[in-house]
Amino acid sequence: MSTNTKRARRNNTDPESTRQEILQAALEVLAKDGPENLSVTEVARRAGVNRGTAYQHFPTREDLAHATANWVSQRMYEEFYGDAKELWEKNEPYPPDLAQERLSNFAMNNPELSQAWLFDVMTTGGEVTDPFWKEYVHRLQEFVDEGHGRKDVDVEVFAFITLVSSLLWPLWVGAHAKGDKSRKKMQQRFFDEMMRLVLFGSLVPERHAELVERFGGKRT
Repeated sequence: MSTNTKRARRNNTDPESTRQEILQAALEVLAKDGPENLSVTEVARRAGVNRGTAYQHFPTREDLAHATANWVSQRMYEEFYGDAKELWEKNEPYPPDLAQERLSNFAMNNPELSQAWLFDVMTTGGEVTDPFWKEYVHRLQEFVDEGHGRKDVDVEVFAFITLVSSLLWPLWVGAHAKGDKSRKKMQQRFFDEMMRLVLFGSLVPERHAELVERFGGKRT
């Protein structure tokens, strides 16, 4: 959907539905114009809701920006960890290839979400409190502590490399303007190279024989 398109004005008595419409419009503004151009008035116009209604939900620009960032983070969390609870209850690690595959897939298919999340993190002034980021670092640290990763790996740096590069790659190659076949090819390229980097840079290969078999051979 073009961010220049104004939605038809809605007469919706469901506050939660209205809130979601406002957040979606805010996401589009963030992805297209960046956080400095985010305003409650502009977002209300794009969402097709009354400006007063928008201000009832989000009294200030800062409230809107914060709520949008939390909304994006929650969607990322659900996409990435939505069905991982069963693994954690069994004390089983989240397979690194599945984690990277999901991350790459999410970024390739949700460029607006990825860009909005990156914008928000870039404005934190060095103190990232985003819940998805905190969970991502926490689970990686557990993975290392359980012996699946090298003991000398800097988990925070590793998390930054894998997460931020995964979110940036589709934006870098302009994936949103490509066809489905082309996007899948670009996603596969990134996934294969990231797995080789992870496998031989941060993991303990002996603990991941199957991954060594898949990604340790010569490139075709």
